[in-house]
Amino acid sequence: MASFTERYHELTKYNPHTIDKLGPVHWDRQPPAFKAISSKVKIDLLSRLQSVMDHLEEGPQVSASPEAGLENIARLLFFTLGLTARLGDQSGGDYFLRAAPSAGGLYPTEIYVAARNQSGLPDGLYHYHSLKSALIPVWQGSFWGDLKHYFLGHPGVEASGLIFIFTGLYGRSAWRYKERAYRRILLDTGHAVGNLLEACRYADLDHSLMGGFVDAGLEELLFLTPNEEFPLLGVAVGPAGTIPSLSGQYPGEPPAEAIRHLTQGDPMQVQQNASERILSEKPRPLVEGACGGPAFAAPKDFNPLKTILRRRSCRKFSGASITRGQAAEMLAFAFRDSGSAWCLASGHLEFHLVALNVEGLEAGVYRLRNGALEQDPKRTGDFRTETYTMCLGQDLAAECAFALVHSSDLARLAEAYGDRGYRYACMDAGLVGERLNLWAVHRNLGSSGIGGYYDDQANELLEIPLTHGILYITLVGVPEEE
Repeated sequence: MASFTERYHELTKYNPHTIDKLGPVHWDRQPPAFKAISSKVKIDLLSRLQSVMDHLEEGPQVSASPEAGLENIARLLFFTLGLTARLGDQSGGDYFLRAAPSAGGLYPTEIYVAARNQSGLPDGLYHYHSLKSALIPVWQGSFWGDLKHYFLGHPGVEASGLIFIFTGLYGRSAWRYKERAYRRILLDTGHAVGNLLEACRYADLDHSLMGGFVDAGLEELLFLTPNEEFPLLGVAVGPAGTIPSLSGQYPGEPPAEAIRHLTQGDPMQVQQNASERILSEKPRPLVEGACGGPAFAAPKDFNPLKTILRRRSCRKFSGASITRGQAAEMLAFAFRDSGSAWCLASGHLEFHLVALNVEGLEAGVYRLRNGALEQDPKRTGDFRTETYTMCLGQDLAAECAFALVHSSDLARLAEAYGDRGYRYACMDAGLVGERLNLWAVHRNLGSSGIGGYYDDQANELLEIPLTHGILYITLVGVPEEE
């Protein structure tokens, strides 16, 4: 195989004959759900959220008060990955749900904030602690020179006074999902980024996705422990008209070069992340592309903040049908051109819809082109049994109205971006999945992301080559009333 990405994806596939040999999950050894706070200093965000919640029905609220900077940051962080519910678990403890979905409720994504010239917040780097609803200082002072250097001169850094940096934690997911955990971490990060971009758009804030950076530089700047926590994405945010919208991303090292830097004996998911790293600090050309489909005008009653608060993964579908119009509207929202680039691996994701119970749409497998269904199905027939089996025998897959399968030609992806393309493509898949989740909630439908499936069976159902990696599956249907 030409890239480590292809090897990693192949070796982390689920197979009916081997999935039961992955080893048991030790439920008594689950890692902590939140990072430990080592600093006694924290900047409270909870009080800043009160006014946001009080005026949630009034639409976008970008405040111009003296401390608007901190209030707006609190809003964006909360609706990206804040705590939205607290439940009791079987052991008598607390279990928290957050704004974005996560495989197994493990939440391996963390967020750091780089701020300068933000009212109410001293210049510096901060860690967002969702449990405490607080910012924990990492460094104080301006680090824009370092950030510009590590983000390879990306113009979004210079134009912005606010950058959200997403990181992932291996252990929080690997405890349950073993070597496949890295896939889940990337999808979960995409979910959170999807929320952030919706919150930005609603508040008329510009954003720029910055996936290319010198990994070791950000690790050192944020005090990340090697082989435990790793940076994944930067998002520059600013007022409308201030942030350049770029549709390209920097590639990683060529696969033949990247593979030389792997450490033998490291877990495979750590090696995959290592193969994606950018080592050179010299600026490099962006891989250009375009995101999404045609413009889509969301109705005035769509409030993404309220929708994020209501969002939950559907646990059981009723088996009832949805209409072709409902499916088309959902896809149009998920792939809409929002006026600024929202995708990372532009042009390198493919989507197929498996229609099981959509009125006005013949049952079968359909390709998507620019977010819209092709007129004629690729295959016709009732593939309910195949979808159920493909999704590890989960009843949701037999009861849904349709399944959207996200995939990518891994060799072509690596040719464009190096192994780093895998990171971009999986986060894109998570972002699209989250957009589907939000529109389903808005229309009182249900959705659920499926990160565990029999990979090769999905390729067989879609009739695509095994060189195309299946990255994610999103199920949509009518939720069963409780």
